Amino acid sequence: MQKQDLATAVKSALLSASIGFVATSNTASAASLTIFHNNDGESKLLGSGSFGGFDYFLGELDAARGSASATRDVLTISSGDNFLAGIAWSASVARRDAAGGLGSSFNFGGANLSNYYDAMALSAVQYDVITLGNHDFDFGPAVLGDFISGYEAAGGTATFLSANLDFSSEPALQPFTTGVTPRIASRTTVTRGGEIYGIIGATTSSLATISSPGPNITIGDVATAVNAELAALTGAGVNKIILSSHLQGINAPGGDEALIPLLDAGVDVIIAGGGDELLRNGPDANTDAPFGPSIDGPYPLISTATDSGGNNIALVTTQGEYRYIGELEVEFDGSGNVTSVGGNAILVDPSTSPQAVGTFNGIDIQNDIITPLAADVAAIEASVVATTDVPLDGRRASIRTVETNLGDLIADAFIWQAEQIGGLTGDPVIAFTNGGGIRNDSVIGVGNITAADAIDILPFDNSIVTLNGVTVADLVATLETAVQNAPGQSGGFLQIGGFEFTYSTLDPALSRVLSVALADGTLVYTADAGDVFGGTLDIVTNNFSAAGGDGFSELATYFANDLSVGDDAALVAYIQTALGGNISGIDYPELGLNRINPVPLPAGIWLLGSALGVFGFMRRRPATA
Repeated sequence: MQKQDLATAVKSALLSASIGFVATSNTASAASLTIFHNNDGESKLLGSGSFGGFDYFLGELDAARGSASATRDVLTISSGDNFLAGIAWSASVARRDAAGGLGSSFNFGGANLSNYYDAMALSAVQYDVITLGNHDFDFGPAVLGDFISGYEAAGGTATFLSANLDFSSEPALQPFTTGVTPRIASRTTVTRGGEIYGIIGATTSSLATISSPGPNITIGDVATAVNAELAALTGAGVNKIILSSHLQGINAPGGDEALIPLLDAGVDVIIAGGGDELLRNGPDANTDAPFGPSIDGPYPLISTATDSGGNNIALVTTQGEYRYIGELEVEFDGSGNVTSVGGNAILVDPSTSPQAVGTFNGIDIQNDIITPLAADVAAIEASVVATTDVPLDGRRASIRTVETNLGDLIADAFIWQAEQIGGLTGDPVIAFTNGGGIRNDSVIGVGNITAADAIDILPFDNSIVTLNGVTVADLVATLETAVQNAPGQSGGFLQIGGFEFTYSTLDPALSRVLSVALADGTLVYTADAGDVFGGTLDIVTNNFSAAGGDGFSELATYFANDLSVGDDAALVAYIQTALGGNISGIDYPELGLNRINPVPLPAGIWLLGSALGVFGFMRRRPATA
């Protein structure tokens, strides 16, 4: 739904007599609850200067919690994506590696700091529950397990929640699911002022295609899992129930609005994450949004959908990166029915928000987190690794929709790295990387390229792998998946090297690829003739794509030969060694190298034009392997 439509729908819902409760200020009730919440913190602990900053977030939260707890029950919830690849995360990993890597002891404080900055931050907040989001699995279960161990070592006691993920066969996480008070669970209860509040967690069912949970975690249907936990809670007499979800957006496919009609009655409010929507009230709501004046709806949002009992549900979420704190006020009657909801999102503004100083839950905010992290980041940003004579386009809107020169550079780096190490068979070598893995979202200007730039470009530390003996049919199927959403953005849009292809922007999804040719001009495939190559290919890509990420299921059928080199390291090595430390506009022109060619024509017209020599690919020579 468009934002204007969403706002209109919300107003209609608020006026509807069928809602059964109203968004209003506090009234006398059997239980008064304030839920402080945020989501998608994503390692943005240092803030941007104008908005956010973990120390200001915590200062604002601490003051608000102190005020609310004087008269109300208080819960604090994170709805997922508690860390994210990037410079700050790399600083944490460097600390952990220096201490011995995964499984080594955790320390915090001074020069001996060897814990994850985000783990210490989560502990300092003292959340009641932390929902698992998709980015929490980006580095695999082993890293997530190590992160949770670091969180515990830093004094964290919250339960990590996800009802639809089964960890029983994942050795890195299964130990956290056992015991009287497991660290990872499907649901939990928290008692405040004699009142019992049930909380259920849910993680997007698309986890396997957008992150790296590995083969041992079973991803179940969200509605089925939530309803099972809902039944367990209500069966135990719990009548005030919160769903903390990370479903990629309130109105996303498979998001919270889509979930609500599938839910049994009993969920009272939903604390959502993953969509970065801004819900906010007040005259300043359209003036202080850090990414422009766009407001996605009021706070709280009353769902347009109803559950199986005909109930609308109050939905809240916040923009991420510690820029806002949600403060949801809920009133319950003696039977646990919601009688009113209210509240707002609190802007974290360093010019007005109090700054957290001193110790919170044993963590010295400035000396254990902010000061050492800032020093680590500054060192990374000061390290020059290369130069460029041409702007390099890594903007999200570009890298996920069209070929860019930065994408060309990365794909070429993959081929070069594979040629240096091996793992190739003598078949033609091509490469690609998913646009969703290129994260700097900026144009890198002419001048120095720093280690921070390299991390920003490829922050996930994916390994480079080779796939041998890939058929033309599987390559074409992969390309079809890559362009199925074009011209819309997709994290699965591929940046490529060693070949070029043309696709129709008008033909139906998964029937768009018109031709494929190797970089030397050898024709591989046409839509009318099919495979005209007759051989197989070596593909160099990252481990995420090779495992079937972004829906590349054909790639997952091949053995992935891991070269044990990170994609960011390969990029830097290629620039320094193969390019002599400088990227030129001759090698990588600003508009790319015409490797990916969308045409606004249906296949039939394009093929006719190619046969007549109007278009280029049909004039290339067919060849055998």
